Amino acid sequence: MPARPDQKLSNEYGSLLRVADANNAPRYQWIAPVEIAKQAWPKLSTQLRAVNTSAWRVTEIQAGIAIVIASTQEKFVPQMINFELIGGVNFKKGCYPGQEIVARSQYLGKLKRRMAIALVHATDVVAGTEVFHSDDVSQPCGMIVNAEQHQEDSSLALIEMKLADQESGQLTLGSATGATIELQALPYAITDITQ
Repeated sequence: MPARPDQKLSNEYGSLLRVADANNAPRYQWIAPVEIAKQAWPKLSTQLRAVNTSAWRVTEIQAGIAIVIASTQEKFVPQMINFELIGGVNFKKGCYPGQEIVARSQYLGKLKRRMAIALVHATDVVAGTEVFHSDDVSQPCGMIVNAEQHQEDSSLALIEMKLADQESGQLTLGSATGATIELQALPYAITDITQ
């Protein structure tokens, strides 16, 4: 078994990847040909607990890993959703749209927005929904990046928002009178990129 996140073990049965941990527990992805997976499943299912896609997405949120989807495409630079903190962007190579802005943010700027994990007291939370802060209810302070129902009456979400608004005050979903939001701890440290 791979000992640390971002390690991989490959053989004729496929590749086993250790991905980012969530809730202090290791997570793995096994990539294998369909026939091998079908043969292995009866034995694996006696030793491992199968979960649905929703449960996997909750662990992605708990790991602080954003998944950009159609409704959030082109809404953030990578640093706003903590990509450089999890190894999701390389500043030394590559050529992609917006690279100059991304590099400038990394080397010259001071970011005013970051992503946080949040418990939202609603079950119908959708990526792209705006988030509001009690200090200025006239305009949004952030946006839902990803969300998944977590409990019977709440969802877990990743929210991109102003750093200053993460320190105090009341957050709400969609409007000043929307569902309340409680920030949770990220599993990694937010670092100042200019240092």
